[in-house]
Amino acid sequence: MMYELTEEGKKYLKEGLPEKNLLKILPKNIQEIKDKQIAIGWAKKNGWIEIRDGFVSLTDIGKKAMKIKTDIEIALEQIEKKGISDLNDILLKRKLIEQVKETKVHKPKGVLSSVMKLFEKIFHKEKTIEKKELKEISQLTPELIKSCKWKEIPFRNYDILAPAPKIHVAKKQPYIQFIEDFKEKLIALGFKEVRGPLVETSFWNSDVLFMPSDHPARGIHDILLLKKPRYGKLPDENFVSKIKATHEGGWITGSKGWGHWNQELAKQLVMRSQTTAVTARALKKYGDVPGKYFCIDRNYRRDVIDYKHLIEFDQFDGIIVGEKLNFRELLGSLKEFFRMIEINEVKFVPSYFPFTEPSCEIYANFPDKGWVEVGGAGMFRPEVIRPLGIEKSQVLAWGLGLGRIAMIKLGIKDIRDLYSDNLKWLREKEMVK
Repeated sequence: MMYELTEEGKKYLKEGLPEKNLLKILPKNIQEIKDKQIAIGWAKKNGWIEIRDGFVSLTDIGKKAMKIKTDIEIALEQIEKKGISDLNDILLKRKLIEQVKETKVHKPKGVLSSVMKLFEKIFHKEKTIEKKELKEISQLTPELIKSCKWKEIPFRNYDILAPAPKIHVAKKQPYIQFIEDFKEKLIALGFKEVRGPLVETSFWNSDVLFMPSDHPARGIHDILLLKKPRYGKLPDENFVSKIKATHEGGWITGSKGWGHWNQELAKQLVMRSQTTAVTARALKKYGDVPGKYFCIDRNYRRDVIDYKHLIEFDQFDGIIVGEKLNFRELLGSLKEFFRMIEINEVKFVPSYFPFTEPSCEIYANFPDKGWVEVGGAGMFRPEVIRPLGIEKSQVLAWGLGLGRIAMIKLGIKDIRDLYSDNLKWLREKEMVK
């Protein structure tokens, strides 16, 4: 099968490839480049150029490519001389060559026939000699494999300096990698991962945590309510009665409670606003025995979106259950979590939460932002743990905004960038542990 150059192929052979000519005029504004669609497309695919702020500049690979003859240029010369090259597929794809059409010829008779036969013998002999001429194979094509010519023709020596297309190695998304590495560290410390439903009843999301029925955080401005179905089922009646008694009068906890409890509100279905609901379920399931549990999962709130707030976000919740635990051990555990991911600038500020006492907020130092709150922590109150069946032990609890912590670790200034589809950032971002 023979080929010949198209008009475009002849032009490139004479004047040079657009992508090669592009290298000679760089750096340059992208708007000032002729035939920029073809030239930039192939030069970028070969890794010869990079584009920043509207300007095109050479890469190190591009500088080396300027000094050598590329495989495409060699292939165009081969087509011009012999009608075949090692890169037929690529040249056809770029429409630089086309197949030579065969025409039917009526065989002459008599003397003319004898002359033509003699001419064919001579021509065949010349073609045979031509085929025996040594040439190099730069790319193994299907034609060379089928004809077994690759056995007869030597391969070109591999040039380690020759330009090659840039290959991007597959890797995990940086934020997902951060979460998975963090989970591995927690499991190595003896923690057990627990999970819970994203759609939760207000009973588990708020009431079990001793959050009063009229607490501001339960309002429509914070929690996302389900429209259909609107209500869910409560657990067994005995457990529900303990929660009700605790809210209304303190039950056996020594508290006075809140003086009221709304059972209909407790049935309401919400998008989970805190993974503390998951750790509360874990306490109910595993009971009054020593243990360490964590949950890293999605939560939902009606926040105003900015550099540190999203409507849906990831939270790292955890509890430690054991006898004679104290607040100092809680702070020590939190410091260890930050230390193991190499975040050292953290501080604790006294605070209030309905379900913990004593309580604190945790702040971390953000580059260019200053001190930013990244979570809350405390010791679960008796009003929380006694209805859940915890009588002998104390429970250390915390809830940290994992997205904000990841911002520091990954060196980004906007929490929305954790979910970026910017391929350049995703490819170039170094993995951190």
